[in-house]
Amino acid sequence: MSEKDIAEKTLEAYNDVFADIVNVLLFQGRDLVKEEELEEESPNSSYKADGRLHAQEQDVAKYWRKGLVRIALYGLENQTGIDDDMPLRLFSYDGAAYRAQLLTDKEMKEKTGAAAPRYPVVTLVLYFWI
Repeated sequence: MSEKDIAEKTLEAYNDVFADIVNVLLFQGRDLVKEEELEEESPNSSYKADGRLHAQEQDVAKYWRKGLVRIALYGLENQTGIDDDMPLRLFSYDGAAYRAQLLTDKEMKEKTGAAAPRYPVVTLVLYFWI
């Protein structure tokens, strides 16, 4: 990982910066997502292909919560050039997050009989042109 990649991820990991990015790109600059409502999420997930387990890592991921309610899971990916595989990688990240929701729902139904709340997963790609 290059110094630039580390710097981008470090900057975006700050809740105020992350909230600003999401608010500008998704909510036309309205201050809907507050920095104190963001909660760190592991950017790591895995998938099985060719009979082997593979790891994947998203650049930055955070839950947006209001009280005890998860409103959404937002992810950020940084790019300096066009990557034709990026849409498929995003599907993979988002799919892993939705799969986790299904597993949580199954566990909750087994324990309580009630369904777990669902929330959207949104991943944004930030292009940094050099």
